Amino acid sequence: MAGEPATHDETPGAAGRAGRPGGTGTGRRAGNGLATASLIAGMAGITVVTIIPALLFGLLGLHRASRGGLRGRGTGVIRCWAGIGLSVIWAAAGLYLLPHLVRAADPGCALYKGPALTAYNRAIADLGATNQAAFASAAGANGSGKITRDLAHAITALNRAAVRSRSVTTSRDLSRLTGQLRTVLADIQNGNVVPDRALISLNRDAAGADTACGTLNM
Repeated sequence: MAGEPATHDETPGAAGRAGRPGGTGTGRRAGNGLATASLIAGMAGITVVTIIPALLFGLLGLHRASRGGLRGRGTGVIRCWAGIGLSVIWAAAGLYLLPHLVRAADPGCALYKGPALTAYNRAIADLGATNQAAFASAAGANGSGKITRDLAHAITALNRAAVRSRSVTTSRDLSRLTGQLRTVLADIQNGNVVPDRALISLNRDAAGADTACGTLNM
């Protein structure tokens, strides 16, 4: 009848509109802020301190997405996995680099990577740029020359690094390289050509010293 208030049966769409997105109800779900937090923390994982938060936020974000229905999925899940993935990458990089950094902090390694390695490379450059037969003859005659001075300097610097090292393994590897240089120097001072096997041993022992001191070879 005219003038009478409408009953519940006469407005069947009201409840539906209230429960739908865009209606007047409270059916809209909140976004997944944990997913965003995980992604941001994962990108900042290079600082190391945000690796664990990135993992936690990512796992909590995935849990929220699984309970949030369709609206909780999609980009929220992607952000969670991106944050988790980045944190895993940074963690793996940290685990790989940490032993190298610890070894590099050794006092003997600090000397090796500084003056000792510079002196060693100079001596090796002398060996590579010299006609050994002619030079050995000249060095044997007067017991001096640039190559013998450079070799002696490298031996002194490497020996100092070996003594300063706090690691038995590092000290051993540096001493082994020093011994090979002494052999080469003795050959040159005696007027002998340095044999190829001695140069091969130098390369091997130099690589061992690099490894002992945490030198990264990319």
